[in-house]
Amino acid sequence: NVGGSGKTPHTDYIFKILANKKVAIISRGYKRKSKNLYNVEIDSDFNMVGDEPLMYKRRLKDKINVIVTKNRWLGSLKAKRQSPEAFTLFDDVFQHRKVITDFSIVTTPINDLFLDDLLIPVGRLREPKRNIKRANCIVITRCPNQLSSDEKRHIRSRFMHYNKPVFFSSIRYENFICFGTKIKKIKRILMVTGIANNDNLKSHLEKSYEIKVVSYPDHYAYRLQDMKDIHQKFNSFADEQSIILTTEKDMVRMLEFEKYIVKHNLPMYFQPISLDLQNEKEFTSLIKNYVGKI
Repeated sequence: NVGGSGKTPHTDYIFKILANKKVAIISRGYKRKSKNLYNVEIDSDFNMVGDEPLMYKRRLKDKINVIVTKNRWLGSLKAKRQSPEAFTLFDDVFQHRKVITDFSIVTTPINDLFLDDLLIPVGRLREPKRNIKRANCIVITRCPNQLSSDEKRHIRSRFMHYNKPVFFSSIRYENFICFGTKIKKIKRILMVTGIANNDNLKSHLEKSYEIKVVSYPDHYAYRLQDMKDIHQKFNSFADEQSIILTTEKDMVRMLEFEKYIVKHNLPMYFQPISLDLQNEKEFTSLIKNYVGKI
């Protein structure tokens, strides 16, 4: 679909499976202001390379080569020239038909399965459902941590005619990481996000904190005025046990205003996430068996 299906954390998860191999991530760099092909560096400007590619590089550093380009085929050629033995990992390439991939994974959220969707412009699907035949497996994302066997069986039965392995993943929320002024104890949160869907994060935080939410469009490029507005909103209810919390992708975009954050002692934190695959061994074996054949 057109976004919010969980591709980014799964790209990171697959990298960890391949961690003993050389890997290059190729990304479009969605909503970046540049058009050229770039090698992403830790200190790259997200406006030039995009938030997700910069997040990959900042998180994985020298362990990985990250390239942004609209033409993923040219990007893969550059990656091979730079490191001929590297595996190329695309974070969004299913519709980019110039690239012939050997192994494709389709992600679809449990509360918005592509089975129940329609093609653009009526729905959010980029291509017909029958084209799932090009995929090697399907991952049902954003699942509850305690998805019952009966629920899994029911979902698998709906996908049965595609004859593809079906896996289930859920988000694991890690400890907050500070990129502003640290505080000792957190009771209240101003949650600020510019992502496709923040419902899961909101539901998770509401279990432990009093929260207020400020939402921006997906991949939103924050301006200084936005940071001032967020600051003002925060001051309207903040005390010594309050923080501003955002996502890791949003943090990458907000760091452009690091001087403002430091100057005003803003208690800025981001929420790191990782994945739990509920049939992890089978999924890992599928990836490693493919890799072992190369």
